Amino acid sequence: MNITAKDEDRHGECRRVVILGGGFAGLTAARTLEDAPVRVTLVDARNYYLFQPLLYQVATGDLHAEAVATPFRRILRKNSRNFILGTVTGIDPERKEVHLDDGSKLGYDRLLVALGSTTRFFGKRGIARHACHLKGLTEAESLRSRILFALERASRCPDPGERREWLTFAIAGGGSTGVECACGILELFRILLPRDYPEIDPREVSVRILQGSDALIPDFPSSLRDAARKRVEELGGRVLFDVKVDDYDGQTIRFSSGDVLRARTLVWAAGVEAPALIRHFPGEKGEGGRIRVNDRLQIPMYPDIHVLGDLALPPDGPHPQVAPFAIQCARHVARSVLASWNLGPFPPPFVYRDPGSMVVLGRYDAVCHFPRWGFGGRGITAWVAWLGLHLAKILGTRNRLLTLADWGQDYLFRSAAMEILRQPESVDLEKEDLPGS
Repeated sequence: MNITAKDEDRHGECRRVVILGGGFAGLTAARTLEDAPVRVTLVDARNYYLFQPLLYQVATGDLHAEAVATPFRRILRKNSRNFILGTVTGIDPERKEVHLDDGSKLGYDRLLVALGSTTRFFGKRGIARHACHLKGLTEAESLRSRILFALERASRCPDPGERREWLTFAIAGGGSTGVECACGILELFRILLPRDYPEIDPREVSVRILQGSDALIPDFPSSLRDAARKRVEELGGRVLFDVKVDDYDGQTIRFSSGDVLRARTLVWAAGVEAPALIRHFPGEKGEGGRIRVNDRLQIPMYPDIHVLGDLALPPDGPHPQVAPFAIQCARHVARSVLASWNLGPFPPPFVYRDPGSMVVLGRYDAVCHFPRWGFGGRGITAWVAWLGLHLAKILGTRNRLLTLADWGQDYLFRSAAMEILRQPESVDLEKEDLPGS
């Protein structure tokens, strides 16, 4: 990749900003720098931006995959930027080079590391091999197929014990992802079973959240935590508190207490960690492999390397690995990079300002908590606010229209967006690469 003489004339000098990762942090940084006289290159292992907060709705049939994915080249169309499809294999901070899987090397003047996180299995290989998780479109579609396959098998299973296993769905983790996924699955069954699976009695289906602590969505006030639990129970689910999953073989969930639960579907939503590659990056590592940075989100030994989003562990952290934190990191770093080249004023040291949290609890219900304004609530008003915020954050008119169409079909006509089994029976059971292993 070369910068032309025309580029150098326009920019005055070759200032190269390389961004690793195109999630909330990486893409926000690229868009913040779009009118600056710098050369920005975005590198990602996939060619599309993924709106992860709605990924569980792809799994539960509320949205088509195309509604939450936008090609980077559609977003990054200006001549001052480039996109490279590739996997990062390492960096050389002394030579200021990024190494890619095709053997090429990419030079930089400022490097922004925003590679995000991966599912954390705590070294449990059985769970990594057999459980479903939600980190990408492939995983979301695999979970949807697993759910539908379980219903198909249960619908013609003569053995009561085996039938019960197929109709038991467990979600490990009672944070926002686990609760939203559980409520989405329960809402799906309320529509799908009476209409398409009349041979299955809804009372046979068991959806359980397995929470390692004594409360769901623990960052919320107790009143909203209790509301979330009651909503799960109203939809027909159960919550098991203070249980820790120790192993899973595809049929039996084993708890650290020695108890077991027979279930053919386990969704793992119990935590994230830095990708294995980050272990070889410079900088001191903290909890979950996050990289310790200073109050300008730089690696102290290498001030030309900034860390953003899920991977950043600033002095005032740790902070939740959520979209608002990633976006604030990106905007701060973009302004800092420009200031280092005298292209703007230096921002003050980075301080995360928590805008609050929202968790949807199925149709027409949600909880929201905005500590900065001392406000929180539950019900249809919170649900409408959740709906509007997520719709506004989706990139592209096409994607918003697809989302509106899917939601309209789902909420108004009670019809799931996708109900076909795309994957074979062996989906997810023969993984070669085990995340977190």
